[in-house]
Amino acid sequence: MKQFTGQDLAQSSPSSNNVEIPMMLSQVLAQQQLIINSQQALDQRLANLENNATHQFTNLVQQVQSIKSIRLSQEKKQIDFNLQSENEPNKY
Repeated sequence: MKQFTGQDLAQSSPSSNNVEIPMMLSQVLAQQQLIINSQQALDQRLANLENNATHQFTNLVQQVQSIKSIRLSQEKKQIDFNLQSENEPNKY
């Protein structure tokens, strides 16, 4: 019992041990429930972090694709402009 509760069992009489053991077991169970609750809360927080990271990564990928699309359209316009300039005689 000392390993779990940090308390020594009283050696005075067997009847006092009968009272102390259920109290100690109750303390052990209460601590165990606190540990379980904390672990469940941590599991939920971890799941939320993973979910948020996934959403942020997806948004980042979409932003990069959008930037690529804008860059490609600007480059295409520049190429079109350069081709038009080469194909048209100098008007000035």
